[in-house]
Amino acid sequence: MNNKLVKIMMLSLVLVWIMIYATEGIAKAIWPTKQYKKYRLWIFAMVLLNVFISFFLMFSPYQLFGQSSSDGYYSLLVTAHITYLIVGCGLHVFSQVDEKKIVA
Repeated sequence: MNNKLVKIMMLSLVLVWIMIYATEGIAKAIWPTKQYKKYRLWIFAMVLLNVFISFFLMFSPYQLFGQSSSDGYYSLLVTAHITYLIVGCGLHVFSQVDEKKIVA
């Protein structure tokens, strides 16, 4: 197997793990702990929906509008993902501090 292919696959798995971590942080901020455990399947569904919307936004604007008009969509997509990951991971860390799993 190609070494670059393995590296890309590993990085994509890390990105999916980070997205799940960020989504769990957002879910912990919305729901109490007892309700959060009931909604684990919905959290995974939110991650999948986010991935599908991202694929749609990556491929459809370029096919519909061409390269010049779709550049704004790509930068908006990257900005939205970075914001989502920063906010979600931050909320997850704060929930761990609130549950006293991490000593501040």
